[in-house]
Amino acid sequence: MFSSPAWLGWSVAGLFTVLAIVSLAQVLGALPCAACGDGVTGDRESAVAHAVMAVAMALMFVPWGDSVPALAWQAVFVAMAAWFAATLFRAGPGMPRWRSAATHHLLGAVAMLAMVGAMDGAPAASGDHGGHSAASAGFLLPAVLAALVVYFAADTALSGWRAVRGGTGGRASGAARAVMGAGMAAMLVPML
Repeated sequence: MFSSPAWLGWSVAGLFTVLAIVSLAQVLGALPCAACGDGVTGDRESAVAHAVMAVAMALMFVPWGDSVPALAWQAVFVAMAAWFAATLFRAGPGMPRWRSAATHHLLGAVAMLAMVGAMDGAPAASGDHGGHSAASAGFLLPAVLAALVVYFAADTALSGWRAVRGGTGGRASGAARAVMGAGMAAMLVPML
């Protein structure tokens, strides 16, 4: 799905597979999820979202990732976006809604929907997802994609900083979030 040299695609897919395994271990309680929950979003729902995103991103880098129908991915990410939008809506007064993990996961689901939508077209050409670029879609889509790239790049930097200076649990969660953010930004850039 994502145009890259085979060795790089498999390496990145392996990295995202490791992140999916770590997230699943957090869901099952085998590993702590120090930076997952924040009062708005629970630890397990955040870890499940990380696992789903990591699996989807891993599949985008392997040749047989095309075997998953775009409609299936769209259903997953629409459901994820709706879940986290509802989580934000239900958050009590005084809760950090717009700095919460729910906002982060909502933006991630929107970014994945954009990627899946772009990949659902013609075969990839010159590094574009599905042969489409945002430039051919008017002004709104490129603006949204650019904002998502900036968000995920900034989140990568902040998460990386937290991983470097954080405690034991914060390091692992911060590093995982930094890798996911970097992957999201890198996958969105060719769509601009």
